[in-house]
Amino acid sequence: MYIYHLKPKPFKGTKLIPLNQMDINSDIYKIHALKYIGREDLPEEIIPVLDCKWNDVVQFSALDPQIIVNELIKYQKDLKLNRVEYFKIHIDEVVPGPPAVIFDRDPNRGKGSFNILNKEVKYFNRNNYTELTVVPEKTIEYWKKVMSEGGKFLWFPFVTHVMIKGAVETEKFELCKLTL
Repeated sequence: MYIYHLKPKPFKGTKLIPLNQMDINSDIYKIHALKYIGREDLPEEIIPVLDCKWNDVVQFSALDPQIIVNELIKYQKDLKLNRVEYFKIHIDEVVPGPPAVIFDRDPNRGKGSFNILNKEVKYFNRNNYTELTVVPEKTIEYWKKVMSEGGKFLWFPFVTHVMIKGAVETEKFELCKLTL
């Protein structure tokens, strides 16, 4: 079983660092903070169980980004890959390890609701984690809506996330490349 993380660009050193641990004046911080334009409340949201803010964790996907690209290209015809490398991490590399949770957003919640409900979060371990092998139907519905109505094609809506509190060492992680 694996979790995945797009390799940041630029990436310096060997650790993935939560946004709240970065220097707010650095170029890296400014680039990654752009992800939250239109979702400015999300970085301040408290994650149940971990009792920390959204930007105090490093977020991983339960779905291989190559599977996302293979499906997303059907809806976003002009898809360009700004980041082509990603980490493929066997869960034995991070379990046991720093505190971590699995986040499954309730797909019936409305757009713009960024609070995280207790029922959407559970501890991350070998026994309660399932790697995804297909893009969730709700994600595809979201992409179809963006295609017809306009908006931003987010890669990971309704995809299970794993959130690890604090910095994460990457030296032992497999590095993969995305292709169109």
